[in-house]
Amino acid sequence: MLVRTHFFDEASPMHTERVLSIVRKFLNENPSIEHIVAATTEGSTGISAAKAFSDRKVVVVSHQTGFVEENKNELKENIRIQIEKLGAKVLTATHAFAGVARSIRKELGTWMTTEIIAVALRTFGQGTKVCAEIAMMAADAGLVPVNKDIVCIAGTGRGADTAWIVRPANSHAFPKLKMKACLCKPLDF
Repeated sequence: MLVRTHFFDEASPMHTERVLSIVRKFLNENPSIEHIVAATTEGSTGISAAKAFSDRKVVVVSHQTGFVEENKNELKENIRIQIEKLGAKVLTATHAFAGVARSIRKELGTWMTTEIIAVALRTFGQGTKVCAEIAMMAADAGLVPVNKDIVCIAGTGRGADTAWIVRPANSHAFPKLKMKACLCKPLDF
């Protein structure tokens, strides 16, 4: 497998279309990869990924409900329906590197292992951390296999600026997760 890595000068949602193009080129050269997992907050990246990869199995991962405000999800129901009508699955679940660990940090000021792992992954960029996280979340939901490579797309804040080839693992088997190759990411983040 030949992998070319593209580096953006900086993190930006303005890279989304370029990220999708880079992933499309890679998929055309590697047709055995069937699954695309894309992070979305309000839905525009999810819609773009569902359209761009309609020939693949697309999973769009939203923030968990209550991420910003109790009982609310940033992905509006009409956008969720639109993504699903495009043939993608939408996953809303507890973030693999947050959940209970984040609540303990916020409440007691004590860092837990999963949040330390998240900080370490962010040294490669926010999008890289999110790619690892959404791969596990999709595996835990049974939406991607753990014995095949997938492509994960994420970003820094909004939009997409990062894509990785990942061998997913269930969250209880985190050390088996393989961040195999970076397709694109920002240099400055």
